[in-house]
Formats: sequence, structure tokens, C-alpha cells
Amino acid sequence: MRIAQIAPLWERVPPPAYGGIELVVGLLTDELVRRGHEVTLFASGDSLTLANLISVHPRALRLDKTVKDCSIYESLHLASVYERAEDFDIIHSHMGHTPIAYTKLVKTPTVHTLHGIFTPDNKKIFQYGKKQPYISISDSQREASLGLNYVSTVYNGIDVSSYEFYPEPIDEPYLAFLGRMSPEKGPHLAIEIAKKAGSCHSDSELTPYLPTLTRLGFWRVKLGTGHKQTTVAG
Repeated sequence: MRIAQIAPLWERVPPPAYGGIELVVGLLTDELVRRGHEVTLFASGDSLTLANLISVHPRALRLDKTVKDCSIYESLHLASVYERAEDFDIIHSHMGHTPIAYTKLVKTPTVHTLHGIFTPDNKKIFQYGKKQPYISISDSQREASLGLNYVSTVYNGIDVSSYEFYPEPIDEPYLAFLGRMSPEKGPHLAIEIAKKAGSCHSDSELTPYLPTLTRLGFWRVKLGTGHKQTTVAG
């Protein structure tokens, strides 16, 4: 099958560090190639992939301080995809709402994996394209009131060989929160869990460095009988 994968331009695929969407796109793209599909990845020019790479910019936008208007590059990015639409059997977008208006201009179907949240603004364009096929990354992510054409829920995949499994802890048990420090990622829920599972106290040393997140609170968690602590939010 001839497949186009559209990644955001903000980070490299796969990312050197932060970049959950780009990590998922990288793993999916390479595995599709291994399974014999003809895959083209539309991503930043510094991306590393087994697929054919097409890019409108040589590096991740986040790293290029000369870029002042990212929307210009996103428009060129999507134009690059959809002007080649007849070369593909399916287009798989990981860019949220931005390709929705383009998809009605071509015959090749686009499936959208939604990695983000719904806002009062983007709900308007999702309503416009609600009949297009969508994939949620969890059932709870879905917004029932929009009536989107969800065809499946596909959880984010990981390369399990990259993570060593420890059937027993090698240190005192502790609770870790992994995720971007923003309200939609739920660190406030981690804080509540930490409060119920152990003891927490505010971290006055870290809070001043992240003033925009102080409303979420900074806490350290201590579980079990040991004294190991780990930051669960902050």
C-alpha cells in the first residue's frame, strides 16, 4: 500500500527528547516500511526514517530561531502533501485540525489520528469535517458532542525493546508522573493520587522557575517506608 504519513514540523521524527507525536509517527512509519508498504513521511528535513522523506524545511521549527511565522511552513507542508495526493492510497495525518480543509480537494482519503485536545475554536473546523475518518488515542479523548466519524481507538505504541523491564523494584517504591506540564496532561490528577498514596509538600525551589504552572502546584511524593522522593508535578 502507498501511504503518506504527515508529522508536525515542530520536532524531528523521531525526536531527540521531547516530542510524543513525533515518536509515535517515527515508530509507526518505520514499522510500516518493514512490513513492505511504500511509505512517504512528510516531516522536518532532519528527520530519521526508513521511509521516503519529503520536507519543506531542513530542520525542526522549534530549533530554527530564524523562523518567525510557523504557519507559513505548515501551509507549505500540507500543500506538499496534497499536491501529491494521487500518488498515495491513503494519507495519515497527525496534525490535528489543520489538514481538514485540504482533504475535500482530493480523492485520496485522509485518516486523522487526533493527538490533541478540543477547543472552542477548533471544534468549528472539526464540525466542518466531521464525516472524515478519525482515530482517537483513547476512548476518553473522544468528544461525543461533535459527532465525529471515529473509526477506531488506537493507543500510542512504544518500542518495548527500548525499555528494560524490572519485575521487582530495585529501590524503594515511588510514584512518577511522565508528561508535559500542562493542564490537559493531568498533573493535577497525579498530585491528587500522590496525596492519597503518600505524603506531599510544595517545592518552593522549583516553583519560581515555572510561574505559568504555579496554579497546578508543585509537590514531591514519598511512598512506602523508604525516604526516596520524586517530583510528580513540576
